Amino acid sequence: MRTVIRLTLAMVLLAAIFVDPRISASRENSRQSASPPQTQRTPEEYAKFLEGADRVARMQVPRVVEALAVKPEMKVADLGSGSGLFTRPLARAVLPGGVVYAIDVDAALLKIVERSAKEAGLANVSTVLAATDDPKLPEPVDLIFICDTLHHIGNQGPYLKKLRQYLKPGGRVAVIDFSERWPEGHEPMRYSLDQLEVWMKDAGFARTQSIDWLDNSFFVFYQAR
Repeated sequence: MRTVIRLTLAMVLLAAIFVDPRISASRENSRQSASPPQTQRTPEEYAKFLEGADRVARMQVPRVVEALAVKPEMKVADLGSGSGLFTRPLARAVLPGGVVYAIDVDAALLKIVERSAKEAGLANVSTVLAATDDPKLPEPVDLIFICDTLHHIGNQGPYLKKLRQYLKPGGRVAVIDFSERWPEGHEPMRYSLDQLEVWMKDAGFARTQSIDWLDNSFFVFYQAR
């Protein structure tokens, strides 16, 4: 009996050692297909991309900030602030007395915002680490600005409904996002302006303004009905 057991174990071990290489390769290919390797940018690299000359030119930062029509003493939320490309000019525009909340789910990017605001001498920038389903603003604001961010948010409809509690009476929401040509890898996140209209209407907002001079981006304003 012991001899039979030993022979059986030996056969199992040999089978484990001499696996058909075609089967092994097939399994490896399946794993690679299911989880393709991806190159991840560091926060510093991503910040450089966000503030690259091409993107800054495309976004027309000074013109956008002017169109947002913020004034001294206003409270503004830069939702999805990233590196702070818009946070800093918005912070200058609300001086004196105003504050800009840089909101992001990435703590490392918020550290970059804090550093760049300090270097620019802007003491009126406050960073907020948000949850994926809640911006977690500490107080109501006059304007919530969302640039190239809404497509990263899951369940946009419920998320946008939550924004009403973070707006002062008469407060506005401004959204910029891709309109036609989406960056590679963003296909699953695509949505249209028509879809945004439905989400905002369901959230109790009405469109008040639309700007068409940004390349490959819509730029729209909403206010609570």
